Amino acid sequence: LIESILAGTMSSELRSHITNSDEIFAGVIGILTTPVPSPRTLKIGVKTLFALCLNKHDRHRAVEAGAVDALVEKLPDLDKCDCERALATVELLCRIPAGCTAFGAHALTVPLLVKTILKVSNRATEYAAGALLSLCTSSEKLQHEAVNAGVLTQVLMLVQSDCTDRAKRKAQMLLKLLRDLWPEYSVRNSDGFNRSDVVQY
Repeated sequence: LIESILAGTMSSELRSHITNSDEIFAGVIGILTTPVPSPRTLKIGVKTLFALCLNKHDRHRAVEAGAVDALVEKLPDLDKCDCERALATVELLCRIPAGCTAFGAHALTVPLLVKTILKVSNRATEYAAGALLSLCTSSEKLQHEAVNAGVLTQVLMLVQSDCTDRAKRKAQMLLKLLRDLWPEYSVRNSDGFNRSDVVQY
């Protein structure tokens, strides 16, 4: 029902009423944080949260309702389709300052996003790379976290993969952003990574 409203199949007044209700966001986050939700319930929660976050002006409500913790904690347990949609939501929330700050403060965010690259699907990789780009652009601390989590190796493989062009562009932007950290990374990983192996952007 909510997804239909947000998709525009119902009146704009009703849609606005739904998205302006904090209870809606609390309810959706409640679904995601249920200890043992059924696969169908979890799918509905992920789809609804994604639909709500498509509207930029509603994203801060999702963050305030606890979407960040809910998404990070549930990501490892999601199937392919739900994981893609959840990562798309993460990328959307990372486009607002409050979302970027909240994800950056969660210790598992960066390692989880790095690990997701090239592991789930091309779409998941694209969304994870986009979220990492937003996070690393916002904070030098998160740049170091990403490098320590192995992001350089992952994005180098991504650039050479058959993933989407958008994913590759995001990977190239990440490489350019993190280029000052390449020497530091190569010293720690001299057996498997050389700065000379990296194409300059």
